[in-house]
Amino acid sequence: MFGMVILTYILASVFAIAGMGAAGVLIPNYIAMGLGVHAAMLLGLTQNTAELTVATAMNWKKGLIEWRKVARVLVPAALFVPLGAYVNVHIPRVLVLVVFALFLLFALYRMLSSGMAEGDDGWKIYALGAVEGFTAGLIGMDAAPIALIAFSYLFRNPKKVSANTAATALGVSGVTLLTYVLLLPKIPIAIETLAAVGTAGFLGGITGSLLMHRIKPLYVRYTMLAILSLALVEIVMKIFEANVPETLHVLSVEAVVGGFLAFLYGMGRRMARRPSPAP
Repeated sequence: MFGMVILTYILASVFAIAGMGAAGVLIPNYIAMGLGVHAAMLLGLTQNTAELTVATAMNWKKGLIEWRKVARVLVPAALFVPLGAYVNVHIPRVLVLVVFALFLLFALYRMLSSGMAEGDDGWKIYALGAVEGFTAGLIGMDAAPIALIAFSYLFRNPKKVSANTAATALGVSGVTLLTYVLLLPKIPIAIETLAAVGTAGFLGGITGSLLMHRIKPLYVRYTMLAILSLALVEIVMKIFEANVPETLHVLSVEAVVGGFLAFLYGMGRRMARRPSPAP
């Protein structure tokens, strides 16, 4: 129990800097500590909700959250969470991982490109919200990297991207948690464990938010990049190690490799278009 609480606090602190919940990393660790998959998902979502509640409150107090823009991502996301949760039991999990890996690559591309807002494209933001909700329901996490993509179109300041992502991820985590509680009402989790992990997430949210407010915006961007990169590596490893039929495994690996090549091509074009420094 003590190790679980310490791990939750540390990861919640780091992820709160980037405006994301730590469930994506914590759930595999909870499973490794002996919890069942669904119990780990519910525990991770509870931690997420606690972490992001306090982070959102602190970011709102600092004036970093624009609720109208949050609503444009959150509303379609909340509507699509139940659909994703329903589909969860009907498709191979490796396909879920492939889709999420491709979105992580695109999130990295957005963060590594110029960092300038590309415009207030309404349909694109609503579509990303719907995709986030569906993905969150599908994988039992907040799918915050997709919200990062959406808000990178709307804000230039990495701190605003982080803060508005956290507010959206809070809503998505809450809806996803409620959906799984209704779908899986008999998952055995001790109340003491739930309270301890929730408290650790809450304290981690405070720590991460305080750090985010005090460090330079560039360091917030670096934190986002580090988290996205680590998450991508972990998911790609799971895809390569997946125990699925050979044809499905080959198609999954080819999709990820194709996405990585597209990422390199896009970054190459971006760099080629940058003006050369004056002599």
